[in-house]
Amino acid sequence: MHAFSIISLFWVFVHVVHRLWKPKAALLPTSNSVSRYRSWLERSTTVTVNIIQLKIQTTAFNSKHDKLAGKLKNWRSRRLRTWITAFYSMGVAAGICGLILGVGVLLWITCDFLLVRVLSSSKALSSHQKRDVAGIQYDAGNFIQPVIPGVTVPWTHLPVILIAVCFCQTVHELGHAVAGALYSVPILSSGLSLTLVIPSAFITFSTETMSSLNGLSRSKIIAAGPWHNLVLWILLVVLGRTAVLVERTTGIGTVLISLGWKDISKEGRVIVGLDDDSSLNTVLRVGSVITALDDISLADEEDRWSQYLNPELPMDVPWYGWCVSRELFQESSSECCQDEHPTLDHLCFESLGHGKGCLNPIPILSTSDPQYRCHRRGDCNDDAVCVQPDSSSSILRLSVQGHDLILWHGPRNEIWEQVLVARYAPRFWFIPTVRLLGDFWIYLQMTTLSLFVFNLLPLPFLDGSQLLSALMDHVKPISESSIDSESGIAQWSVAGLWKRRFERLVQFGTLGMITLYMFLRVWASV
Repeated sequence: MHAFSIISLFWVFVHVVHRLWKPKAALLPTSNSVSRYRSWLERSTTVTVNIIQLKIQTTAFNSKHDKLAGKLKNWRSRRLRTWITAFYSMGVAAGICGLILGVGVLLWITCDFLLVRVLSSSKALSSHQKRDVAGIQYDAGNFIQPVIPGVTVPWTHLPVILIAVCFCQTVHELGHAVAGALYSVPILSSGLSLTLVIPSAFITFSTETMSSLNGLSRSKIIAAGPWHNLVLWILLVVLGRTAVLVERTTGIGTVLISLGWKDISKEGRVIVGLDDDSSLNTVLRVGSVITALDDISLADEEDRWSQYLNPELPMDVPWYGWCVSRELFQESSSECCQDEHPTLDHLCFESLGHGKGCLNPIPILSTSDPQYRCHRRGDCNDDAVCVQPDSSSSILRLSVQGHDLILWHGPRNEIWEQVLVARYAPRFWFIPTVRLLGDFWIYLQMTTLSLFVFNLLPLPFLDGSQLLSALMDHVKPISESSIDSESGIAQWSVAGLWKRRFERLVQFGTLGMITLYMFLRVWASV
C-alpha cells in the first residue's frame, strides 16, 4: 500500500509538471533572449505523457550517429570497420543460438509443467516465496523465476531493479545504433520511456534504408542489441570471478571496502533492508545493529543469523532459562499450553522438573541480569525454579544496539524473509550499503541475460521475429510483393505468402506457449 501511494504521487507529480512546463503557442514573436538550453530542448526533444506512460524522444544524438557512420565509411577506418563487422557477425551466430535456445527452453518448461500438473497431480508445485536475490530457489518446475517487487523480492529492491533495467536496455540500444552506423542506416530519434514503473530505451531507424539492406546486414543490426547484452553478461561474470581471485590472493578488496564501510561483525549485524509490510517496521529501521537472537550472539564472522532463523540450517543452541518464583509458577495454570494460538498475555513455559505453566513473558524475558539467568536447577534459589518458553510458543528475543529488547511472536523464518542484514555498515550517510551494491551486481547480471534471451523470442515487436525474417531473406531472398500496374494494388508472391504465414505461425506458436505456461503457473498457485 505504501509503495502504491508513492507510485501514484509520482505520476500525479509528472502530470502536473508536464502541464505546467508544456509551452503554449505565442501570439507575438518571441524575444532573442530565450535561453539556449530551452531552445535546444524545444527543437530536438519531445516529452509525451499519457496516463501512466512518460516518453522522452530526442533527435539530439542523430548528428553524432551520422558522424560515427561517416567515420566507419572512411577508407582510413577499414581495419576498424573489419573488426566491428566481425564482432557483429559473431552477434548473428549468438542471436541464432539464443533464438533456438529461447524457443527450446520455453517448449521444454511448458511441456514439463503441463505433464507434471495434468498427469502427475501428486507432485508438489511450490508457489512464489519472498526472498532476497541470493535466496531465490530454482527447480525443474519453476525454471522461470519472475522478479516482482513485493512478491518475490522486497519493495526496497525496486530502485535497484529499475536502474539495472535502464542501464542494460541502454547497452542493448547502443548495440543497434553502432551496428546501424556500420551500414550507414540513419536514426530518426532515440529516447527513454517509463510505463508505470518499467523503464525502456529505444532507437528508431529509417524504415526505407533498413528495407534496402540485404538479409545478412539487417541480421547484424537486429542481433546487435541482444549480442551487447550477452557480451555485458560475460564481462560481468569474468569481472566478478577475477575480483574474487584478486581478493583471495591480495586482500585488496577488503582494504577498499574499509575506506567507505565499517566491519561491525564484532558487534553484530546491521539491517540493510526491511519489507514494507513487515510488522517489525514499527520497532526496527535500516541501519540498526542487531547484536543477538535469544542467547545467540551475532558478534561472529559466521552467518549465525541464517543458521538460527532458517530451520533448514540446524544449530546447537544451549538451554538457558530464567529464575522465577516457585510459588508463582506452581499457582499458574497450564491451559495455555494446550492452546493452538497462544498470546503474549499468558505464554507457556516449561521448567526443569516442575512441569509447565502459563506466565506473562514480558517481565521475565526482558530481564538480562545474569543473576536471574539459569542453566540448571542449582542456578536458582530454593524459592525459585528455572523456566524457559516452551518450544511451541514461537517467541524470539532480538537484542538491538541502543534499544530495548524486542520480543517477536511467530515463526522465526519470517524474520529471515523480512529483514536483510549485512556485516558492513556505511561510514557516511550518502554511501549505499554493501548489500545494496551486491544486489545491484546480481540484478545487473540477471537483467542483461534476461534481455538477451527474451528479446530473441520470435514474438511481434521483438528482435527475435525480425531476426527470423532477416535470416529467411538471407537464405532465400524473396520479393514479397509487387505493385499491379493496372490496379495499383500490392500483390504478394506465392513464396512471400508462405514466408509471411510461417513467420506468423512461429510468432503465434511462441505466444501460445507463453500464455499456456502463465496459465498453468497461475492455476498451480491457486
